[in-house]
Amino acid sequence: MLDSSGNDSSGRTTRRGVLRLSGVALAGSLAGCSGDLSGSTPNGTSTEPTGTGTKGTGTTGSTATTTEAVPSLKTEYDPRERFGSPGESFDAMDDLSRWNTNQGSMEPDQSTTFRGDRSAKLVGENGDHGVIETSFAPTDFTDRDLSVALRTATPGSIAFFVQLLDENGNAAEHHLRSITMSPSDVGWFRTCPGTYDSDSGFDRSAVTRLRLRMNNASDEKAVAWVDDVRTHRKPEKGYVVFSWDDGKRSYYRNAAPLHDRYGFPAVITQPPHPSDAGSKLFMTPHQMRERQSEGDEVVAHGSGQSRFAEVSRAKLNGVLRRNKQWLIDNDIRGADFVVYPGNNYDATALDVVGDYHYMGGMNQSGSVNTTGAHGFDPLVLPRTIGHDLDIAKRLVDQVAANRNVGILNFHDFGNKNTMNVTEYEALLQHVDATDGIEAITFSDLWEMRKTG
Repeated sequence: MLDSSGNDSSGRTTRRGVLRLSGVALAGSLAGCSGDLSGSTPNGTSTEPTGTGTKGTGTTGSTATTTEAVPSLKTEYDPRERFGSPGESFDAMDDLSRWNTNQGSMEPDQSTTFRGDRSAKLVGENGDHGVIETSFAPTDFTDRDLSVALRTATPGSIAFFVQLLDENGNAAEHHLRSITMSPSDVGWFRTCPGTYDSDSGFDRSAVTRLRLRMNNASDEKAVAWVDDVRTHRKPEKGYVVFSWDDGKRSYYRNAAPLHDRYGFPAVITQPPHPSDAGSKLFMTPHQMRERQSEGDEVVAHGSGQSRFAEVSRAKLNGVLRRNKQWLIDNDIRGADFVVYPGNNYDATALDVVGDYHYMGGMNQSGSVNTTGAHGFDPLVLPRTIGHDLDIAKRLVDQVAANRNVGILNFHDFGNKNTMNVTEYEALLQHVDATDGIEAITFSDLWEMRKTG
């Protein structure tokens, strides 16, 4: 059972253009976007690369990004309300007699529900986990992902795992490894965790048990509610998003030429403080539009000094309005999407963010932290910190094999939360050499989510 050749520098043509929350602790030290962005340029980020290479021949689907109209300041609808229950119902949690408690305790709760008149409340005392399981006739999950509505009173100290088991007891683990670094209540959200690992003999065509596990990373009490279990069709392939925060010149100088060479788009953000654009460390609006014309997508970023869970509704509203308006004024087409600073948000923040953006996040981890393409909460997307080449390659392999989505997060090649330039090129080579995976933008992912 589980515990926890491409276009390279030689010019060849590419084929395409615990489980005790080890990832949570690492995410806290690597999350970045802290707002301390005024220092000197880190070593290793100032050298201009020589040459731009040859564009890859693959189709990324990002071309539409450069032709769409500039977004409006406010969203036309609340994305979490419109797309709150995608896919098909698997278990509405209205009859908990079908579920057994393996660890901790479970009880029906009629006062805290996502849909219907009750949810399942999981409690783990004194560091204990909360684990429940249900059995059913052999069911084919070959082309299906699974999502769960989740709420927790202790979001900073739990992970949530969905485990599928076949007739022989072999399992596939689907992990949401981190929710938020904030202690605040994030309210109900939907998670559709991607495959973290699976036993070699696991038969996804004959699943007979579903196990939901609240992993308690503390020595204290942990509480979570689960509701509205749903299934979703898998896409035809896996997808990876290269997500670069902060709008740094180091991306423009050192990473963008590599993306052009391989034909892979990236998602980059504006500076956390738009007024910094064009200063020593940050890209100019012209450079952002240039990258947009090359297939990259530029999206919004929160302010590092105004962490989403730590400011008033009015303050957050002002920050989101200012930053999105700056993107609109500068003809940036990805302004409907946003990156949260410091993996920090709460229920109020999610409510405010939906007034300005259709999709965003992130709850991020230092280990593989992926999602299904059609069942995630639009404003609670997971990311994996791009600090380690081996972990990033493993993410690529997992999303390709399981037709999931992996968002890899980078900041600056001189930071400890980002691999170096040589490793980054090796990562792009690995993606190029891996069958069944495509690099996409947030716009591409949003189109898939809306049709889920």
